[in-house]
Amino acid sequence: MILERTQDYPLIREILTNPDIYDDMGDDSMTSRQCYQVNTDPLIWYMLVRNPKPVGLFVLLPQGMVCREIHAALLPHAGKQDKREAARELIRWLRQFTYIKAVIASIPENNRKAIVYGTHGLGMHYVGRYKKAFRKHGKLEDLVLLGRSI
Repeated sequence: MILERTQDYPLIREILTNPDIYDDMGDDSMTSRQCYQVNTDPLIWYMLVRNPKPVGLFVLLPQGMVCREIHAALLPHAGKQDKREAARELIRWLRQFTYIKAVIASIPENNRKAIVYGTHGLGMHYVGRYKKAFRKHGKLEDLVLLGRSI
């Protein structure tokens, strides 16, 4: 499993707009796949996961000096073992190469796969929820809050 920071924005866009995962990544205000543009802010870290071909990426958004909000975009062909190894490698990489001390996530309550991956894959813990803070298909849903120390 290879994990590396990337600024290959065409590849990042290709992964993030994969039709099998794109709809799960946003709320009702999200733009269409065709109009999606990758945020190129240098403070955002895009971590490409390969084995040896790309199996997905993690997006790490700054939430201060030592905390990052994490988003996982793993492609449909990524197997359970790839996903487990990617999570372990990300946490190892953060410990070894960064000043990051915590990662957090807010996940729509209906996205069970992401909640399970956050807790079982990334070792995050339930820390709370924002009630009716996410609109998907016209329905308000809770956001489940997860976090962990690095």
